[in-house]
Amino acid sequence: MRQLKLGYIGKSFALGGLGVIGTIIAACGGGGDTATAAAGTVSKYVLFASSYTFNTNVAASDPAKWTSLEGGTASMGAKDGGNFIYGDFGIFDNAAINYHQGVGIQFRHAAALNATDFLYLQVKSPANVALDVSLSSNLVIQMGNGVNVNDNANTARVFSVFVEGGDYNATAFTYAYSCQKDVTIPAANFQPIGNPLGMSTYKIALADFTCTGGSTSAAALTSLKSTVKAVTVKVLGGKDLTARDTSTTGNFVLPKVGFIAFS
Repeated sequence: MRQLKLGYIGKSFALGGLGVIGTIIAACGGGGDTATAAAGTVSKYVLFASSYTFNTNVAASDPAKWTSLEGGTASMGAKDGGNFIYGDFGIFDNAAINYHQGVGIQFRHAAALNATDFLYLQVKSPANVALDVSLSSNLVIQMGNGVNVNDNANTARVFSVFVEGGDYNATAFTYAYSCQKDVTIPAANFQPIGNPLGMSTYKIALADFTCTGGSTSAAALTSLKSTVKAVTVKVLGGKDLTARDTSTTGNFVLPKVGFIAFS
């Protein structure tokens, strides 16, 4: 996994099976232009989500708070009845999206986490239609934990990144193919130590993900790459240090996600 400098991105990206190629010139947030260059061109550079708008007409209980500029639904929530509770802050308007360079909601836990507790921040594919990233070798994702680590020594450091697709089981809330990679957020990427927004850009080799849904992990990844439907960042109970998972104070966590692409 490589960390990339947050800022200028100037690659040409395709919208997978939608057949549109564009050059993204942005700081991975609310700004930037997308210029259509060609149609039907196959590329390993596939744009998934460039930025987001807030859905002003959704109910407070609806997790689908945002939509990517590419038309994919973005949702966030926690396990029903679990130990994660709302942390009194969320990125709930377009000005906040531009400032934070992404979307997210803050949570905390007043009781120790267990292995079934989770938070999720999911972004669906453009227009909520499956993407073909068969030529791609990497996931490029801008993400981070937006809390001030000096005030939250027990905040989560381990984010589990999922790339999923294939048929969706609405009862089990699972996809046919699911690939997971745990990413530890370095201390230097938190505010106020080195990053005022708590956001960094990560380039993660798809071959480093552990995948289910096929006869082997590699087989599942191959099948997934032709039908990617969602990228999800999760905070999972039991993944971090015991002292953090069992803490009852100083554990606010603000998972944020911005630009997502495949390369």
